[in-house]
Amino acid sequence: MGLRASFVVESARRMMRANVETTTPRMERCVSCDALLSGPYCSQCGERALEPEALTLRHFLVHTVADELVHIDGALWRTLRLLFLRPGRLSLEYVAGRRRPYVNPFRLLLIAVIVYAVMTSSGRTATWNFGPVTLSMAPAPVRQGLAVEDAIGNVDHYGLLQRRLAAKKARLVSDAARSRFHDRLAAFAQPVSFTNVVLLAAVLHLCFRRKRPRFLEHAAFSMHFFSFVLLSSLTVQLALLLRFWIGYYFILVMALVSLWQFAYLAIAIHRFYLPAGRWGARLLAVAAAIVIYVLNSFFMTAVQLAGAAIALALA
Repeated sequence: MGLRASFVVESARRMMRANVETTTPRMERCVSCDALLSGPYCSQCGERALEPEALTLRHFLVHTVADELVHIDGALWRTLRLLFLRPGRLSLEYVAGRRRPYVNPFRLLLIAVIVYAVMTSSGRTATWNFGPVTLSMAPAPVRQGLAVEDAIGNVDHYGLLQRRLAAKKARLVSDAARSRFHDRLAAFAQPVSFTNVVLLAAVLHLCFRRKRPRFLEHAAFSMHFFSFVLLSSLTVQLALLLRFWIGYYFILVMALVSLWQFAYLAIAIHRFYLPAGRWGARLLAVAAAIVIYVLNSFFMTAVQLAGAAIALALA
């Protein structure tokens, strides 16, 4: 009797174990990193578990495409709104870890560079003249169809390359020679002009490393600022296109954009690096903005002049 009772108990235990095993959900693994999944998303890499209906055309059109468009547009417009209306706030959001609602600083800079390059493909440049000193407001675009003399005139505001240009003028007559000149100028001047993003981050790191010791914080601030500069400079390009209709108001547009960029930089520095101070911090932010704004203009002017000199030397 005892053996029969123990057999019945053991059978009952096996049946209960079998029922538990069949009702327990099967643990799936992530197809990207092979981690165990405990929900629709992987806790390690964020990959979403593939559902059978996810490969249907209806699911792709109704869910995937719609979600992606809404997410990209929403993040982009949210980023641009904060970039233009709240100087320095976007960098604060990034270093605080709130990154998913906004476009990554590097991606934002790439978007600004591409938009600026497309909108300035006509080759028109904007410069400030302070007596004998001429400074570029933004990287000078390179137009392939422009004559070599005109291209050098856009970047050589002091006549430093005129003697070398006269010596090699005969070699730059053909279309092939002109195309090579523009390619070499663009290959040097345009990429080097955008290295000011790294240089500004390095300068800010040296000046404010006690406030923010991590270099990436300064790099994010620099990328956000130069994204704003490139996108706001498109206003000057629009004024250049309309300069025959707006006349002398074009100078007013340039002055307002320059003042806007300068004030933006000063407010962003104060908000990002010196939030606790009052008048002393504001004056320091204004002084830093003046130095950065002037040095950046000198840097872009020197880079464009150096690119023209290299392209002439290789002609």
